[in-house]
Amino acid sequence: MRGFVLSTVRVRDEDLIVRILTRDEVISLYRFYGARHSYINVGYLIDFHIEESAKTTIKRLRHVTQIPFKFLFDMNKTLYFKEYIRLLNKHFTDVSKVDSFYYDSLLKLCENLHERDVKRAIIEHYVSLLEKEGRLHNDFVCFLCERKVEEKIALARSYLPAHEKCIMSSGFEREKLEVLFNEKKSILFSDEEIDRLWRILELGI
Repeated sequence: MRGFVLSTVRVRDEDLIVRILTRDEVISLYRFYGARHSYINVGYLIDFHIEESAKTTIKRLRHVTQIPFKFLFDMNKTLYFKEYIRLLNKHFTDVSKVDSFYYDSLLKLCENLHERDVKRAIIEHYVSLLEKEGRLHNDFVCFLCERKVEEKIALARSYLPAHEKCIMSSGFEREKLEVLFNEKKSILFSDEEIDRLWRILELGI
């Protein structure tokens, strides 16, 4: 079985509770510490086995192998990806069963991230996630006053559209957001605008 490591929590000295996103579920497994065990890194894709235990209520994580991606050799990209995984972990609070979209789209992101600007690639992935969950508001109606935004479009958490005056924040040009929301492409945004979109993403998925 394979999955992305969403989080690790240390228990009983060096043992871990590991939360993993697989193709169809989010599972928590117990990882015993041992000198021969490989490290468990948040954000990494791992191949693993699940072992039932009569002594504990939580299943054990065994035979772990980390699957490498080219982008992991770039510390900057790795840090941004791990931050995105941290946000995803919070998003999956109290979730057990998931659609295969989450695993499959993350896998595709990882396979291409070495060729892409990390923030642009993750922002595009995030917009796809919002669309999958029915939370992408490409009608550009302000979520506060419920009137259509005709001028520049400001974005709140979860990329909710709003008037600049309604949330007291600078907006983005409609054309750029239309391309991002409809085509999942960030090419029209400047690097400064991408930084702004990233900061909004950091507020929470």
